[in-house]
Amino acid sequence: MDAKDRVLYVQILAQMLIADGILADDERAHLDRIASSLGMPEEEKQDALRSVSLDSPVEQRVAGLSDGAKSNLLEEVEKALLVDGDMSNSEKYFLERVRKLVG
Repeated sequence: MDAKDRVLYVQILAQMLIADGILADDERAHLDRIASSLGMPEEEKQDALRSVSLDSPVEQRVAGLSDGAKSNLLEEVEKALLVDGDMSNSEKYFLERVRKLVG
């Protein structure tokens, strides 16, 4: 995965994890593990996370991903949603949006 894909991928996951208004410790640790598994340098991760908000255009981020990154995204979003053991309505809505975008 190239740098652009890594940044978009982590931003999408982070946006989904904050959809319920809280980034729990387990969720943050999960996000850190994903960034590490992608070989994302710490500075790149921090830059990516600084630009995440609930209002970020997830449609543009998903559209910017390569086909390879898109193929893994839905599975990763579903795993991340289960990290804290509770899926809020806003997280369910986010998941449905990603499902439609990934197709």
